[in-house]
Amino acid sequence: MKEGYTVVKGHRLFHVQEGGGGMPILLVHGTPSASFRWRPVQQLISPYLKTHAFDLIGMGKSDKPLKNWDYTFVNDAHMMAELMDQLGYEKMVICGDDWGGGIALVFASLYPKRTELCISIDPVCYDIWPVPEIEAVGRAHFIESDEEFLAAMRDFPSKIAQTLRTMISKPWKLTALDQREYIEPYVTTDYAKGGSQINGDAGYAQLKLEAVRALCKRAASMDPNWMLNLDLSRIVAPTMIVWGSRDIFLDARTRFRLKNDIVNAPVRVQLVEDAGHLPGVERPEFVAESILDFVTEHLGLKAIAKPYLGGLVDE
Repeated sequence: MKEGYTVVKGHRLFHVQEGGGGMPILLVHGTPSASFRWRPVQQLISPYLKTHAFDLIGMGKSDKPLKNWDYTFVNDAHMMAELMDQLGYEKMVICGDDWGGGIALVFASLYPKRTELCISIDPVCYDIWPVPEIEAVGRAHFIESDEEFLAAMRDFPSKIAQTLRTMISKPWKLTALDQREYIEPYVTTDYAKGGSQINGDAGYAQLKLEAVRALCKRAASMDPNWMLNLDLSRIVAPTMIVWGSRDIFLDARTRFRLKNDIVNAPVRVQLVEDAGHLPGVERPEFVAESILDFVTEHLGLKAIAKPYLGGLVDE
């Protein structure tokens, strides 16, 4: 595994590369997370594919501009194209979940010649988003005073933990340590300062102002018209729409609407049973196997570093 930064459009993007051979695949995360969310799936597919997971601008370890930058899916797609240039790829398999699933569809529409395959997992699309939790985060963006902003967002870490538990159908799949990784980009913890939450004194845990501000700006920018107006007919790469059967955030039936509207590419619809909004977290083996099967179905065994004979499914 190799970690590093690449400067794209004047901003640093953090990315993780794993796997030495096979077709390159770019993994795009959603919210509230970063590239680490792909780790379980990335580790499973990296023996077969050259995997790259990166942090979207404004999230994770990537730069978090608060001025002179528009947080849109179109700009995310343009950054991905330039990141591909920097990494030396003309075409890649594009795979994303949640926000990343929507971005994958936007990229495949804007850059059809650079999309080998498109895989979209529980994507934001049409007008079924943004969900109320994200709209609430976005409203905080308009609080100008940093002091008032931090006061309004003081329970943000606990809200992330609470939201994560509702995003999956089996809450025990996310341990306290896992939840801490989701919260870490937004909180600085200094246990040497002491303090007790029981006493109402959590001074040792301080919100990272820039990181939370950037997420709120991203959330406030979310516009359903990005996806309602997306020309899905421009997608020509074989596409797989994956959806958790127990997703309570985004209606799983939407997968068929996408299949009907992507008219110029073969589309596979893949339901993930016993999974909520984050199938890659709850059933990484099944998601990894679906990705590898889809790649070999359309690109053949030559697309992977070594023959894949199955065996990942967690049945």
